[in-house]
Amino acid sequence: MTGSPYAARRVFAQRIPFAPTHYQCFDAARLLAESVIGTEPQVTCVVGIASGGTHPARVMADYLKVPCHTITARHNTSDAAFQQATGDVEVILPEELPGRFTGTVLLVDDIAGTGATFAAVTDALRGRLADHAAIMTAALFRNRGCLQNPDRWAWSVNDWVAFPWESPHDGLTQPVPALRRVNSR
Repeated sequence: MTGSPYAARRVFAQRIPFAPTHYQCFDAARLLAESVIGTEPQVTCVVGIASGGTHPARVMADYLKVPCHTITARHNTSDAAFQQATGDVEVILPEELPGRFTGTVLLVDDIAGTGATFAAVTDALRGRLADHAAIMTAALFRNRGCLQNPDRWAWSVNDWVAFPWESPHDGLTQPVPALRRVNSR
């Protein structure tokens, strides 16, 4: 996805990463899954964006009792903290991914930094959607620099997020505030 309109700048106000716990991430994923119950068309599968989206995607798929798939999408040049997004996203669809999706596909990532990853993966899946199928996006976190919000998210942040499934962050971190509600656009 070259020259992406989603090449926004992520916001890093304090430059101290947020550090959610495993429990906070699990609870947020469960609440996000609850928030899509009753969606029409019904959620028929969850697709986690590797690597960060796979953890919440598994929780959500288990809660919704639907299959879980994984897609790889990358645009960061490394795993270093405080990187700005390039907007150029490489999407890799695995061979075992279904050829056709029905219902609503719940596309999950750990964070929506700019919106570029969700946009690129949605574009890559569009040709696999059956008539009347839809894609819904969900993220644990949304950076305040995100140009296109996901359909659902738990927290809005203005700094980097050091997830519990990543290498520990060297230095100070800040706690994540208590989750009050699921946000939606």
